[in-house]
Amino acid sequence: MADTEALKLLHSIDAKVTAMLAIQVYRTLLEDPELASPRPRSIDKLLYDAGLTQLQIASVLGKSVQAVSQMIKRG
Repeated sequence: MADTEALKLLHSIDAKVTAMLAIQVYRTLLEDPELASPRPRSIDKLLYDAGLTQLQIASVLGKSVQAVSQMIKRG
């Protein structure tokens, strides 16, 4: 049972680090005119694609899970 909990924790940490990296790369691309211009994306979709759950995204952004779900479907 402890192995399963450890794997869940590691997966959660990995998703959060990936999300932080994705946000930083996206910001860098937006701020530096010499780099490729990324297509516009919602923060909800960016975090979801990085591996965070809709519940985690809602918690971080102070939104409802339903609002996050709608943004992801639009993106």
